[in-house]
Amino acid sequence: RNMGKIIDRLTELEKTGSPSVSFEFFPAKTEDGVFNLLNRVEEMGFQLQPTFVTLTWRSAFKDEKLWLKIGSHIQNEFKIDVLMHLTCHLPREQLREILKNVRAAGIRNILALRGDPPIGSERWKAIPGGFQNAVELIRFIREEHGDWFCIAAAGYAEVHTEAWNNPNLPPSDQARRVDMLRLKEKQDAGADFIITQFFFDVDKLLQWIRDCRQVGITIPILPGYYYYVPPQVEDALVTIKNDDSAVKKYGIQLAVDTCRKLLANNLSLHFYTMNLATTVRTVLEGLHLIERERGLPWGAPITRTKDGTLEKSIEQVRPIFWSNRASSYIARTSEWDDFPNGRWGDRTSPAYGELSEYYLAYKRPKVARDALPWCEQGLSGESTIIRENLRWINSMGFLTINSQPRINGAPSEDPSVGWGGKDGFVFQKAYVEFFVPPHLMQRLVVRSYLCEYVTTFWFLLGGWHLGGARRLPQLYVWLLLLINGEIGTEYTNSPGPSVTAVTWGVFPGKEIIQPTVVDTASFAAWKDEAFELWLSQLVLMGSNNVEDSDIFKIFARVITESMTKDDLRQRVLELEGKNEKLHETVAKLKIIQADANRELKDLHGDLSTSREENSRLKAQVRELRSRLAMAEL
Repeated sequence: RNMGKIIDRLTELEKTGSPSVSFEFFPAKTEDGVFNLLNRVEEMGFQLQPTFVTLTWRSAFKDEKLWLKIGSHIQNEFKIDVLMHLTCHLPREQLREILKNVRAAGIRNILALRGDPPIGSERWKAIPGGFQNAVELIRFIREEHGDWFCIAAAGYAEVHTEAWNNPNLPPSDQARRVDMLRLKEKQDAGADFIITQFFFDVDKLLQWIRDCRQVGITIPILPGYYYYVPPQVEDALVTIKNDDSAVKKYGIQLAVDTCRKLLANNLSLHFYTMNLATTVRTVLEGLHLIERERGLPWGAPITRTKDGTLEKSIEQVRPIFWSNRASSYIARTSEWDDFPNGRWGDRTSPAYGELSEYYLAYKRPKVARDALPWCEQGLSGESTIIRENLRWINSMGFLTINSQPRINGAPSEDPSVGWGGKDGFVFQKAYVEFFVPPHLMQRLVVRSYLCEYVTTFWFLLGGWHLGGARRLPQLYVWLLLLINGEIGTEYTNSPGPSVTAVTWGVFPGKEIIQPTVVDTASFAAWKDEAFELWLSQLVLMGSNNVEDSDIFKIFARVITESMTKDDLRQRVLELEGKNEKLHETVAKLKIIQADANRELKDLHGDLSTSREENSRLKAQVRELRSRLAMAEL
């Protein structure tokens, strides 16, 4: 078909009564990830035939050329209309140059967004020479390029979060009205269609669309997802949260049901893919929008011809080698990832990236901050094991932002550390990631704690060594020095590019699952984001021993080295006091347990007596019935 403006394609589909299906992707952060992202987009475009795809903007802040290169490749090589996100974070002249380059690349579709406030800011503030909001950006595009571009705008079915009166309360009617009028301004400025934020509640979305029509918004509206999770969804997830397979199955069915309601109301579908294909394909199959094919036991159901194009293949022969290990065969040849892997994942995965890059889809009221910017949630249940160690090293100058305890073969259904479903066993290497001030970092580098690791790293990957009688867990270490606001020297005892699993699980009938890994390429991508949030020194450590390691010993050595005798004595007294309280608590619990055991024993005795009494009464009833029967004769 002819390439061009998305609004023309939407108009054609509306006339035929066919829905539009579109996907959103975000630029990958590594070279391998970019290559695989393009393969993913090409395969999904070939198999699922989207009306268009969108490419987010945040990663382009530092590399606009990469953003444009990916978009141009999708548009011109894959022949898929691409909607490029553009925000107001840059000066007018720079945006003018970007639009010029986008047009030169043959791309005719722009999603005009204001964008989120800069990292560390609660409210938006326009940069010098920039735009205040998306309305101004839309007007600018129209003034510069007329009707050349199709312009999309963002809509918020539950009101833009900065218009909320309180982050813990629903938006007021006044806030809804103001937000609706802002959306009308986007249409009046020249927007051709609207893409909404995340949503779950279809009824609320439909009412919002009706409200849009009442105020004069007539352009097409494409619904996405909204972050509000209805109580019934939360309740359903509580019972299955530790079973990944059940969660995925529930999520897919929820998406299918939601999309059916949208289609029944003549609405189109826009998927935030997280750069992943499997779930989107499954949902579309469930909606009968694509043919349901039996998955091949190897590879994807497409092959590449000599001229480089893709075509579908048909299963003809199955190798005999895996006849007795079908699950292994499928595992070896299925797609690498089904879920966004966020922070640490396969560095070549096109899904590698932060979900926070979905500016359009993922927003929350920014009135108050009750957590560090590196941590979107509190300590998990598994962190109870290391909570005291974390508290102490944080009080001594190590600001931890990510951690996990050592887990050696815990049941996969364990409420604190389990994951992945039933009848499995899970393992974790101890891991701590933290910021540290210069004087403590120098001790980590200069003292023998790290230097000796560097000399022995190559030989004792799984062992313990620090010379003589001293024994500490083997550590993977990265240290980054910041000089005048710029990342300077990098220290590491890693022998080179590598991938190390820090979480894995063993389940019946499955290959070993390794959902969390640490690798140098991923760290290189993550560190830039971490330093954007706070300029300091970042260190991450991982113990390479699962059986009997204590990653916190090295912190104890660095901290206690600079402590005076009085400080050490005070620390010992503090720990002894805590131990004494723990002993008292244990003693009380033992007393409670003993009382409970006595009560349970008494209850068993009462139950036994009751059973005997019940048997005696039943015998008397039978005897009375017999006498009654004899009397009637």
